[in-house]
Amino acid sequence: MHQHRVIIIGAGLGGLTLAHGLRARGFDVAVYERDPHPDHRPQGYRVQLDEPGLAGLESCLPEHLFRLGLATAASPPARVSVRDRHLGVLGDRPTAPSPDPSGSTDRPHRSYAFNRPTLRQILLFGLESTVRYGAELLSWERRQDGTVAARFTDGRSANADLLVGADGVGSAVRALLLPQARVEDAGLRLIYGRIPLHPRAARAGEAGRAAEADGSADVLPPWVFDSIFTVVTGGPGSPHVGFGPVRFDRPPGEAGPAHSPAVPLAPVGDYIACMVGAPADHPDVPPFPELRGLGGPALRELAGRLMGDDWHPDVHRLLAHWDPSSLFPLRVSTARPVPPWEAGPVTLLGDAIHAMSPVLAMGANTAIRDAAELTRTLAVAADSRTPLVDAVRAYEIRMTEYAFPIVAASQRTGRQRIGQK
Repeated sequence: MHQHRVIIIGAGLGGLTLAHGLRARGFDVAVYERDPHPDHRPQGYRVQLDEPGLAGLESCLPEHLFRLGLATAASPPARVSVRDRHLGVLGDRPTAPSPDPSGSTDRPHRSYAFNRPTLRQILLFGLESTVRYGAELLSWERRQDGTVAARFTDGRSANADLLVGADGVGSAVRALLLPQARVEDAGLRLIYGRIPLHPRAARAGEAGRAAEADGSADVLPPWVFDSIFTVVTGGPGSPHVGFGPVRFDRPPGEAGPAHSPAVPLAPVGDYIACMVGAPADHPDVPPFPELRGLGGPALRELAGRLMGDDWHPDVHRLLAHWDPSSLFPLRVSTARPVPPWEAGPVTLLGDAIHAMSPVLAMGANTAIRDAAELTRTLAVAADSRTPLVDAVRAYEIRMTEYAFPIVAASQRTGRQRIGQK
């Protein structure tokens, strides 16, 4: 029986999830990543996974790695809060349940806050011989026998039955496959970083509230721990700030080595992910190339200036605890829907095809859902000995049906809350 070979371009969350899923189902998989090593650039901090992403991980990962993922995730109250700049509550709702990749809606809803670097370390475990670093895609071409040949800038080449572009917003695969596809600047700039939570920092609940009432200098406002994510907004066209607590039941640096088998995980302490955003045309926001050149202290000073004196003191108090060395800027992008295209031995998943605003926290969820959906359809095709192109066609139809409505919903919500284009 022919063992299908799949090349995955990009070792992000979606690409690595797909690699695990396909390897478990007998596919020959190789992942090519342009970065020279896994820690080459910032991967971000907190990532929220709800039912679509969790169900996708569970269906693709070895059971022990999925358990370790949950063991090293935080589970704040599964609510999203929206407040005005004076901390008046504008909205407070549970995180919305969504169907899992198989279409079932009868699973209990779950929401977790993962530390993204920890989750990526877990996803890389067992794929040491599968991921090739320093491999930037140069081109690919469809061969006469229906397979695909990929070439890389360092001279390497590889052939496969299927090539999957999981290479993010600036996807080289998409540029070659769908040159008509458009990814637009959403008109938002973010400064992203961490607020470390030291052992004496405030915790949610009555103890934290009592300490706050006593005026303890190292206590953080308890409301920031009441939801999995809180947005404080100045209204459309104005700056906003978001807070997402990540407090581990067991620190990853302890949980990984104690796991069976042991998984080496870098130590990380509790923290609050904090992002300050503003429209790109805000008078205090420099052009993005200039923003990228600012160091941590300058980024923190800019964020404080964006908030202004009329924002609640709690917001400034939180930003005062921001770790300047953790800060980096981001430009938010959003994808335009793509008309149906002819299926072949090349396809896309995640931000490579449906980049979206982070306002609904669905980017990673949808990328992992893509990986699970593609794994399922390819496995069915392999088992039934039908052409993989038929599975690719089915995947692309289904993926565009569920993903682009989420892109549109993210854009609508971003316009309402934070002035996204």
